[in-house]
Amino acid sequence: MIDLIIDIFFVLLAALSVAWGAVVLKKLIALNRRYKRAIVLIPLYKRSKWPIFALCILALCLIGDIVYMALIPGDWLLTLSVLVIIGMLASILAMMIVTKCAVLDSGVVVPYRFIEWARLYDFRIEGTTILFFGNDKGFDTMGAATVKLDFDEANLEKLKFILDKYKNR
Repeated sequence: MIDLIIDIFFVLLAALSVAWGAVVLKKLIALNRRYKRAIVLIPLYKRSKWPIFALCILALCLIGDIVYMALIPGDWLLTLSVLVIIGMLASILAMMIVTKCAVLDSGVVVPYRFIEWARLYDFRIEGTTILFFGNDKGFDTMGAATVKLDFDEANLEKLKFILDKYKNR
């Protein structure tokens, strides 16, 4: 009886992860389309390498799940559910890795979201690192702040000019 409850729980969890993953992947694909259709004024580079590390961990989990599936053939429902969950998380992380950031002609693509010029409140540049703030609360909220992004030092003046032009419109 407990095995049936666990199997049902993991099947529901797998279905939930597929639904959630589909929504997230749809948003990331839309963000990538926006990037490809716009004119890139200044490319920005993500500093974080955690998605690559997390993808490696998921690959190890996938291998472990396949080994478990081969050694204990009676738990097909459980192992297939875990396989679906790992596959969806890996798909999301892979899409996060290939998503690019840049200052575009229509706004700024930052990791996993787009800031239109009308919503760009403020930014801070420290050396070759930039941090954007996307609402009228500026430095007062963490939800509006992006992660730090790197840019080429040769683009510093151009970046300041473009962002000052659109800031607080």
